[in-house]
Amino acid sequence: MPRRIIILLCIVSILAPTMTGCFDVREIDDQVYALSVGIDKGTYNKVRLTVQYPTYKSSDSSGGSSQKESTGSKGKNAQAGSNVAIIEAPTMLEAVDMLSTSISRRISLMHAKWYIFSEEFARAGIDEYISGLERFRETRGSSAIVVARGTAEDFIKANESTIGDSLSKSIELLLLQTNITGFFPDARFTDFYFSLFSPYRSPIALYGGVNDLELPEDVPADPNSRTSRKNLTPGELPRSGVLKTELAGMAVFDGGKMVGSMDPNETACYMMIAGKYSGGRFSIPDKGKPNRDIIFDIHKSRTPSIKVYFENGKPMIDVNIKLESEVYAIQSRIDYEELSNQGLLEGQIEEYLLTSMKGTIKKAQKEFKCDIFGFGEWAAGNFSTINEFEAYNWLSHFSEAIINVSLDVKVRRTGLIFHSSPLFNSTGKGE
Repeated sequence: MPRRIIILLCIVSILAPTMTGCFDVREIDDQVYALSVGIDKGTYNKVRLTVQYPTYKSSDSSGGSSQKESTGSKGKNAQAGSNVAIIEAPTMLEAVDMLSTSISRRISLMHAKWYIFSEEFARAGIDEYISGLERFRETRGSSAIVVARGTAEDFIKANESTIGDSLSKSIELLLLQTNITGFFPDARFTDFYFSLFSPYRSPIALYGGVNDLELPEDVPADPNSRTSRKNLTPGELPRSGVLKTELAGMAVFDGGKMVGSMDPNETACYMMIAGKYSGGRFSIPDKGKPNRDIIFDIHKSRTPSIKVYFENGKPMIDVNIKLESEVYAIQSRIDYEELSNQGLLEGQIEEYLLTSMKGTIKKAQKEFKCDIFGFGEWAAGNFSTINEFEAYNWLSHFSEAIINVSLDVKVRRTGLIFHSSPLFNSTGKGE
């Protein structure tokens, strides 16, 4: 037998045992994948961990439990097809292992959709938990970071899929609503982690709450009231329905501690300034007829132009924002479609948004003292080295910066109507 064949057979004999499989392999159905992970302050220990995971059962009558059986039950189903387990421990990851004393499958965090921290916990500081999870190989960087008003436990217990059976898909699609409405930002684990250790920006997180779904009935009705996006707090939106959890606005952090929150209107302005805004509808009073509204959509035209420089040692920031708009409704029926009137329409939209943007910047600068916009990335270009920039400590000087914002809004489309016509009634030609 030729020597070459003998050598080949020896190599195959040696390598064959190593190709039979991994000694530490885990089958998919030997694990259960956490979808929601909640962190509260513990009563008997440092951390109170809430984990929501699927049961791998159908949600029909032959499989999972009914919603009525599970409502309000600690440790029972949060919804058909999923369970909620709660435990207290010194650390998050130890708590996950401790749950194996009662769950027949190992809990994996590889597919966790979001990490929910109670507001009380977030204001005390969550940096040690975020930085600790980054090292763990099961941590999913695309998971969202949420701060819940009240407790994370209550938020997760109220979390369910009201459309379809898949809770996993329901959470994913909810988080994608930011691209359609702009009511909350896209705040992922990786972004939060890097912002914690960044000298350029401050971290942000989603802001959520649990709604009791009871519309106020004892408050006198005000037909001229305009709640809109302003002053909306998660858990207090005037609505009814089935799903109690809701996301609205964002939580602002200074380092690892939450220092405050912004409502959906301020959140939309933050995203416009940072160049992260995709789209969303607004309504503003029509100056031609203040009791009527103009409803329009806003989306980004191009990435904002940002310039940071220094004058007499003081940071100066010039921000130029270009947006496009599509008009959905003009209740006053003023003919803004005419080219001679289009400037009036664009001016009203610009004035409203620019005022809101300036208010958002002022709140970030004076109330929170946090550069959530990431202006530090442009400020760094004024320094010779990174060490010199870090020694300057941009985040401590952000509140001193003079920020000049210019806004250009162009109405590109007016919907399906090209001309607003007057109405007619029994008295003749009306509005």
